[in-house]
Amino acid sequence: MKRKSTRQLSLFQGRADEVAGGAPPVSDERPEVLGSRTYRLKVPVNGELLHLYMTISDRDGRPFEFFLNCSNMALSEYLATVSVLASRMLRNGFSAEAVASDLVAIESPFTGHMRKGGYCPSLSALIARTLLAHVNGTELP
Repeated sequence: MKRKSTRQLSLFQGRADEVAGGAPPVSDERPEVLGSRTYRLKVPVNGELLHLYMTISDRDGRPFEFFLNCSNMALSEYLATVSVLASRMLRNGFSAEAVASDLVAIESPFTGHMRKGGYCPSLSALIARTLLAHVNGTELP
């Protein structure tokens, strides 16, 4: 007989039972209409300048989901994965700051680059910085 574990698994910067201060998850059900903003980001990847589009949809004044897209097919699987997982976190009570804190710590020798304001260590960090700029209403990184 398989014994059920009662141990709590750590999730990113918090624990599942501590998400949103112990509040139950936000509804995973997507409303018919959401307001959103699309950001166009220029990103150098392996010597090529790519245009990355990040669309962030808000619900009840906070990010509910985001989608990433660019014309580079080599990045499409990565961008879809980040979009799905981060959106799942946002929909289930994780704050945009918690999602961003995990992404901003990622470094890459392939997508790290200089931007106005300093060095951006990866495409993941740029996604995090854009999410935070959206939340705070500040200028894009």
